[in-house]
Amino acid sequence: MNRLAFTTFSCLTIIGTLAGCSSSPQSNQPTRNQANAIQGNETDNQANTSSLTNSFAPANDSNSVATNRTSNSTDTTIPPQADGMQFAKYIAQAMEQVMSRTKMPAIFAPTQPTFQPQAAFVGVSESASDWNYTVRLYATPTSVPLNDPSIGQLSAASFMGMFSGKYYGSHEAAMKELASAFYVQKVGPASSIDTGGVMKQYSTGQQYNTGGSTNYQLPQDVIEWQMGRWKIDVFGAPSIDFINEAKQVDSFIQTHALPPTDGRILINPHATGNPVTQIGWVFGNELFECDCPSPTMTQILDALRMAVSMREYDSDKVTP
Repeated sequence: MNRLAFTTFSCLTIIGTLAGCSSSPQSNQPTRNQANAIQGNETDNQANTSSLTNSFAPANDSNSVATNRTSNSTDTTIPPQADGMQFAKYIAQAMEQVMSRTKMPAIFAPTQPTFQPQAAFVGVSESASDWNYTVRLYATPTSVPLNDPSIGQLSAASFMGMFSGKYYGSHEAAMKELASAFYVQKVGPASSIDTGGVMKQYSTGQQYNTGGSTNYQLPQDVIEWQMGRWKIDVFGAPSIDFINEAKQVDSFIQTHALPPTDGRILINPHATGNPVTQIGWVFGNELFECDCPSPTMTQILDALRMAVSMREYDSDKVTP
């Protein structure tokens, strides 16, 4: 079985699901080289302290944006970790399938050891058409083949995240979609929450629903800051925990380099629903995205680790 070679590096990187494009953009597509053999050296990763239990349902292939709410809960359960070589093999199989069906000039996938799912077994499903693709990851009770029918019978709690890409007719069109899909409503005035004035807190003008039997409604705020060509937005009810959550995200990003391109991160956007982290960035004429359920800070950081690990599948490139 062919396996792709992805190099890892120590310091580094979701509109909803990017799929369903039926028309063909008018442009010549570069030819992609055949995949190289994947190097599956398994590297030990620290175990995360979060369970995979969540209620973020797998998305369909239509464009959609999930609604979410911030949660500052912490789960001290240490989940099992997927076998590194097995996960790399499944990703390689999925990307080979995607490459055989799409005309996209570049496709991205997570690499190891930067990203490794927190589950004993990982099921992978993929879908692709001429100008888009989506790969979804699930926690499964046993090892299953790529696109195994049993994946469709799993509960919503088994969904661990997805990554996807979509081709646009121009770089400007991809940038426009990034701005539209990751738009954040802010109601002034802003208040600074750090001494440098980099992180600003705004009201969104919306309500934050706590859920449960009480379902309290609280004002929803957003903390926003810029890091290079990336803009980060963390949503939640005003509180010290909310501010600390944003600062933890900032600390992670400062020590894990995002791709040197234009990107956006939304953590638990919108006023209701299940917590999710959405990450999108532009690569040439393409928009890529990672979406992961994130009811805890550990899972938020897992979502960021996936994005940090993303590389062009057969070249390891992070910029066009």
